[in-house]
Amino acid sequence: MDIKAKLANTNNYTKGRNSSIKYIVIHFTANNGDTAEGNCNYFQGTNRNASAHYFVDENKIYQSVKDSDTAWHCGAKKYYHSYCRNNNSIGVELCSRIDNKGKYYFKSETVNNAVNLVKHLMKKYNITIDRIVRHYDVTHKICPAPFVDNINAWSLTENKSIVNTVINAREDNEMTEKIKININSKEYDVNRILKDGKNFIYLSDIKQAGFDVGYNERTKVPSFGISSKKDIVIIDGKNVTVHKILKSDENYVRLRDLKNILNISYNNMNKKVIIDRK
Repeated sequence: MDIKAKLANTNNYTKGRNSSIKYIVIHFTANNGDTAEGNCNYFQGTNRNASAHYFVDENKIYQSVKDSDTAWHCGAKKYYHSYCRNNNSIGVELCSRIDNKGKYYFKSETVNNAVNLVKHLMKKYNITIDRIVRHYDVTHKICPAPFVDNINAWSLTENKSIVNTVINAREDNEMTEKIKININSKEYDVNRILKDGKNFIYLSDIKQAGFDVGYNERTKVPSFGISSKKDIVIIDGKNVTVHKILKSDENYVRLRDLKNILNISYNNMNKKVIIDRK
Protein backbone atom coordinates (compact mmCIF):
# COMPACT_ATOMS: atom_id res chain seq x y z
CA MET A 1 0.00 0.00 0.00
CA ASP A 2 1.07 3.59 -0.57
CA ILE A 3 1.34 4.86 3.01
CA LYS A 4 3.30 8.03 3.61
CA ALA A 5 4.88 8.79 6.99
CA LYS A 6 5.08 11.98 9.04
CA LEU A 7 5.74 10.80 12.55
CA ALA A 8 4.30 12.60 15.56
CA ASN A 9 6.33 14.33 18.25
CA THR A 10 7.49 11.71 20.76
CA ASN A 11 5.74 13.43 23.67
CA ASN A 12 2.34 12.66 22.05
CA TYR A 13 2.53 8.85 22.38
CA THR A 14 4.25 6.07 24.30
CA LYS A 15 7.28 4.38 22.78
CA GLY A 16 6.83 0.63 22.43
CA ARG A 17 3.94 -1.62 23.51
CA ASN A 18 3.27 -3.91 26.45
CA SER A 19 0.70 -5.98 24.55
CA SER A 20 0.31 -7.41 21.04
CA ILE A 21 -1.99 -5.76 18.48
CA LYS A 22 -5.47 -7.29 18.62
CA TYR A 23 -7.86 -4.48 17.62
CA ILE A 24 -8.35 -1.71 15.06
CA VAL A 25 -10.26 1.31 16.35
CA ILE A 26 -11.97 3.66 13.87
CA HIS A 27 -12.18 7.39 14.66
CA PHE A 28 -13.02 10.64 12.91
CA THR A 29 -11.14 13.92 13.03
CA ALA A 30 -14.26 16.07 13.72
CA ASN A 31 -13.03 18.65 11.21
CA ASN A 32 -14.44 19.92 7.93
CA GLY A 33 -12.38 19.11 4.86
CA ASP A 34 -9.08 18.46 6.64
CA THR A 35 -6.35 16.22 5.20
CA ALA A 36 -4.32 13.27 6.42
CA GLU A 37 -1.08 15.17 5.95
CA GLY A 38 -2.44 18.24 7.77
CA ASN A 39 -3.29 16.13 10.80
CA CYS A 40 0.18 14.59 10.81
CA ASN A 41 1.67 18.09 10.69
CA TYR A 42 -0.42 19.06 13.73
CA PHE A 43 0.77 16.09 15.80
CA GLN A 44 4.37 16.92 15.03
CA GLY A 45 3.82 19.75 17.51
CA THR A 46 4.28 19.21 21.24
CA ASN A 47 1.80 18.57 24.06
CA ARG A 48 -1.17 17.46 21.92
CA ASN A 49 -2.11 14.88 24.61
CA ALA A 50 -3.47 12.56 21.93
CA SER A 51 -2.39 10.70 18.81
CA ALA A 52 -3.38 8.07 16.26
CA HIS A 53 -1.41 5.64 14.15
CA TYR A 54 -3.00 6.56 10.81
CA PHE A 55 -4.91 9.40 9.17
CA VAL A 56 -6.95 8.82 6.02
CA ASP A 57 -8.51 11.28 3.58
CA GLU A 58 -10.02 10.87 0.10
CA ASN A 59 -6.61 10.96 -1.56
CA LYS A 60 -3.94 9.65 0.81
CA ILE A 61 -3.05 7.59 3.86
CA TYR A 62 -0.48 8.91 6.33
CA GLN A 63 1.14 7.21 9.30
CA SER A 64 1.69 9.38 12.37
CA VAL A 65 2.71 6.76 14.97
CA LYS A 66 4.50 3.50 14.22
CA ASP A 67 2.48 0.32 14.75
CA SER A 68 5.10 -0.81 17.24
CA ASP A 69 4.41 2.25 19.45
CA THR A 70 1.32 3.02 21.55
CA ALA A 71 -0.83 5.89 20.30
CA TRP A 72 -3.17 7.70 22.72
CA HIS A 73 -6.41 7.33 20.81
CA CYS A 74 -8.97 5.47 22.96
CA GLY A 75 -7.96 5.96 26.57
CA ALA A 76 -10.68 6.78 29.11
CA LYS A 77 -11.55 6.82 32.80
CA LYS A 78 -14.40 4.39 32.10
CA TYR A 79 -14.44 1.67 29.45
CA TYR A 80 -17.43 -0.02 27.79
CA HIS A 81 -15.32 -2.60 25.96
CA SER A 82 -13.91 -5.43 28.02
CA TYR A 83 -10.56 -5.73 26.25
CA CYS A 84 -9.74 -3.04 23.67
CA ARG A 85 -7.25 -0.45 24.97
CA ASN A 86 -4.54 1.82 23.60
CA ASN A 87 -1.82 -0.74 24.24
CA ASN A 88 -3.41 -3.53 22.15
CA SER A 89 -4.95 -1.55 19.30
CA ILE A 90 -4.22 0.56 16.23
CA GLY A 91 -6.06 3.87 15.87
CA VAL A 92 -7.28 4.91 12.39
CA GLU A 93 -8.66 8.44 11.96
CA LEU A 94 -10.90 9.30 8.98
CA CYS A 95 -10.90 12.92 7.84
CA SER A 96 -14.44 14.26 7.94
CA ARG A 97 -16.64 16.91 6.36
CA ILE A 98 -19.76 18.80 7.46
CA ASP A 99 -22.91 19.01 5.33
CA ASN A 100 -25.33 21.95 5.05
CA LYS A 101 -27.30 20.61 8.03
CA GLY A 102 -24.24 20.63 10.27
CA LYS A 103 -23.85 16.84 10.20
CA TYR A 104 -20.50 15.11 9.85
CA TYR A 105 -19.97 12.75 6.94
CA PHE A 106 -17.18 10.94 5.08
CA LYS A 107 -16.50 11.12 1.38
CA SER A 108 -16.85 7.67 -0.21
CA GLU A 109 -13.22 7.83 -1.35
CA THR A 110 -12.13 8.32 2.26
CA VAL A 111 -14.09 5.26 3.36
CA ASN A 112 -12.64 3.27 0.47
CA ASN A 113 -9.07 4.21 1.45
CA ALA A 114 -9.82 3.33 5.08
CA VAL A 115 -11.21 -0.06 4.04
CA ASN A 116 -8.03 -0.85 2.10
CA LEU A 117 -5.91 0.18 5.08
CA VAL A 118 -8.00 -1.93 7.47
CA LYS A 119 -7.72 -4.97 5.20
CA HIS A 120 -3.96 -4.48 5.06
CA LEU A 121 -3.71 -4.31 8.86
CA MET A 122 -6.02 -7.29 9.32
CA LYS A 123 -3.74 -9.41 7.19
CA LYS A 124 -0.55 -8.08 8.78
CA TYR A 125 -1.64 -8.71 12.38
CA ASN A 126 -4.15 -11.54 11.86
CA ILE A 127 -7.04 -9.43 13.17
CA THR A 128 -10.56 -10.82 12.75
CA ILE A 129 -13.52 -8.73 11.59
CA ASP A 130 -15.13 -8.73 15.04
CA ARG A 131 -12.12 -6.81 16.35
CA ILE A 132 -12.69 -3.79 14.15
CA VAL A 133 -14.47 -1.39 16.51
CA ARG A 134 -15.52 2.22 16.75
CA HIS A 135 -14.09 4.57 19.37
CA TYR A 136 -17.69 4.68 20.60
CA ASP A 137 -17.64 0.93 21.28
CA VAL A 138 -14.65 1.38 23.59
CA THR A 139 -15.53 4.56 25.53
CA HIS A 140 -19.01 5.71 24.36
CA LYS A 141 -17.50 8.87 22.93
CA ILE A 142 -19.53 9.95 19.86
CA CYS A 143 -16.75 8.95 17.50
CA PRO A 144 -16.72 8.44 14.58
CA ALA A 145 -19.93 10.50 14.49
CA PRO A 146 -21.11 9.38 11.01
CA PHE A 147 -20.91 5.74 12.17
CA VAL A 148 -22.54 6.45 15.56
CA ASP A 149 -25.37 8.73 14.40
CA ASN A 150 -26.24 6.25 11.64
CA ILE A 151 -25.61 2.65 12.68
CA ASN A 152 -26.68 1.52 9.20
CA ALA A 153 -23.60 3.19 7.75
CA TRP A 154 -21.46 1.06 10.04
CA SER A 155 -22.88 -2.43 9.63
CA LEU A 156 -25.95 -3.07 7.46
CA THR A 157 -25.60 -5.24 4.38
CA GLU A 158 -27.09 -2.91 1.79
CA ASN A 159 -24.94 0.03 2.81
CA LYS A 160 -21.39 0.59 1.67
CA SER A 161 -20.20 0.48 5.23
CA ILE A 162 -16.61 0.14 6.35
CA VAL A 163 -17.22 -3.13 8.19
CA ASN A 164 -19.34 -4.74 5.50
CA THR A 165 -17.05 -3.69 2.69
CA VAL A 166 -14.20 -5.39 4.51
CA ILE A 167 -16.33 -8.51 5.03
CA ASN A 168 -17.37 -8.68 1.37
CA ALA A 169 -13.97 -7.90 -0.15
CA ARG A 170 -11.22 -8.80 2.26
CA GLU A 171 -9.28 -11.33 0.15
CA ASP A 172 -5.65 -11.07 1.19
CA ASN A 173 -4.21 -9.75 -2.05
CA GLU A 174 -7.15 -7.75 -3.32
CA MET A 175 -7.48 -3.98 -3.07
CA THR A 176 -10.39 -1.95 -4.34
CA GLU A 177 -9.88 0.92 -6.74
CA LYS A 178 -12.08 3.40 -8.55
CA ILE A 179 -12.66 2.78 -12.27
CA LYS A 180 -15.14 4.05 -14.86
CA ILE A 181 -17.58 1.69 -16.56
CA ASN A 182 -19.97 2.34 -19.44
CA ILE A 183 -23.63 1.40 -18.96
CA ASN A 184 -26.08 2.29 -21.73
CA SER A 185 -23.60 4.79 -23.22
CA LYS A 186 -23.07 6.63 -19.92
CA GLU A 187 -19.96 6.52 -17.73
CA TYR A 188 -20.15 5.75 -14.02
CA ASP A 189 -17.53 5.56 -11.25
CA VAL A 190 -17.51 2.18 -9.51
CA ASN A 191 -15.32 0.34 -7.02
CA ARG A 192 -13.50 -2.59 -8.59
CA ILE A 193 -11.45 -5.58 -7.47
CA LEU A 194 -9.22 -7.25 -10.06
CA LYS A 195 -8.77 -10.95 -9.28
CA ASP A 196 -7.34 -13.66 -11.54
CA GLY A 197 -7.67 -11.35 -14.52
CA LYS A 198 -11.39 -10.82 -13.89
CA ASN A 199 -13.16 -7.59 -12.93
CA PHE A 200 -15.47 -7.58 -9.89
CA ILE A 201 -17.46 -4.44 -9.11
CA TYR A 202 -19.36 -3.39 -5.98
CA LEU A 203 -22.97 -4.25 -6.80
CA SER A 204 -24.54 -1.27 -5.06
CA ASP A 205 -22.52 1.08 -7.28
CA ILE A 206 -24.81 0.31 -10.22
CA LYS A 207 -27.72 1.96 -8.41
CA GLN A 208 -26.56 5.22 -9.97
CA ALA A 209 -27.27 3.73 -13.41
CA GLY A 210 -30.95 3.23 -12.51
CA PHE A 211 -30.95 -0.34 -11.18
CA ASP A 212 -32.64 -1.59 -8.02
CA VAL A 213 -30.15 -3.50 -5.88
CA GLY A 214 -31.32 -5.68 -3.01
CA TYR A 215 -30.25 -8.46 -0.68
CA ASN A 216 -32.34 -11.35 0.63
CA GLU A 217 -31.36 -11.96 4.26
CA ARG A 218 -33.06 -15.39 4.25
CA THR A 219 -31.41 -16.81 1.13
CA LYS A 220 -28.23 -14.67 1.36
CA VAL A 221 -28.59 -13.85 -2.35
CA PRO A 222 -28.13 -10.35 -3.80
CA SER A 223 -30.39 -9.18 -6.60
CA PHE A 224 -30.68 -6.33 -9.04
CA GLY A 225 -33.03 -5.29 -11.80
CA ILE A 226 -34.57 -2.39 -13.64
CA SER A 227 -35.21 0.53 -11.33
CA SER A 228 -38.78 0.95 -10.18
CA LYS A 229 -40.60 4.09 -9.13
CA LYS A 230 -43.36 4.50 -6.57
CA ASP A 231 -46.78 5.24 -8.01
CA ILE A 232 -50.46 5.19 -6.97
CA VAL A 233 -52.89 2.61 -8.33
CA ILE A 234 -56.60 2.38 -7.49
CA ILE A 235 -57.88 -1.04 -6.41
CA ASP A 236 -61.52 -1.43 -5.35
CA GLY A 237 -61.71 2.34 -4.95
CA LYS A 238 -58.66 2.49 -2.67
CA ASN A 239 -55.40 4.29 -3.41
CA VAL A 240 -52.47 1.89 -3.07
CA THR A 241 -48.81 2.95 -3.27
CA VAL A 242 -46.80 0.50 -5.38
CA HIS A 243 -43.40 0.17 -6.99
CA LYS A 244 -43.90 0.29 -10.75
CA ILE A 245 -41.71 -0.30 -13.78
CA LEU A 246 -42.52 0.27 -17.43
CA LYS A 247 -41.21 -2.42 -19.77
CA SER A 248 -42.16 -2.86 -23.43
CA ASP A 249 -44.92 -0.26 -22.93
CA GLU A 250 -46.49 -2.42 -20.21
CA ASN A 251 -46.88 -1.49 -16.52
CA TYR A 252 -45.60 -3.95 -13.90
CA VAL A 253 -46.21 -3.51 -10.16
CA ARG A 254 -44.47 -5.25 -7.27
CA LEU A 255 -46.68 -8.02 -5.94
CA ARG A 256 -45.88 -7.56 -2.26
CA ASP A 257 -47.17 -3.96 -2.45
CA LEU A 258 -50.68 -5.36 -2.90
CA LYS A 259 -50.75 -7.21 0.43
CA ASN A 260 -52.94 -4.54 2.04
CA ILE A 261 -55.64 -5.31 -0.53
CA LEU A 262 -55.06 -8.97 -1.40
CA ASN A 263 -54.06 -12.12 0.44
CA ILE A 264 -50.77 -13.17 -1.14
CA SER A 265 -48.86 -16.32 -0.29
CA TYR A 266 -46.27 -18.60 -1.86
CA ASN A 267 -46.39 -22.37 -2.12
CA ASN A 268 -42.82 -23.63 -1.76
CA MET A 269 -43.73 -27.14 -2.91
CA ASN A 270 -45.07 -26.25 -6.35
CA LYS A 271 -43.40 -22.83 -6.58
CA LYS A 272 -46.70 -21.00 -7.14
CA VAL A 273 -47.95 -17.62 -5.96
CA ILE A 274 -51.46 -17.76 -4.51
CA ILE A 275 -53.65 -14.62 -4.56
CA ASP A 276 -57.08 -14.25 -2.95
CA ARG A 277 -59.31 -11.29 -2.16
CA LYS A 278 -59.38 -10.32 1.50
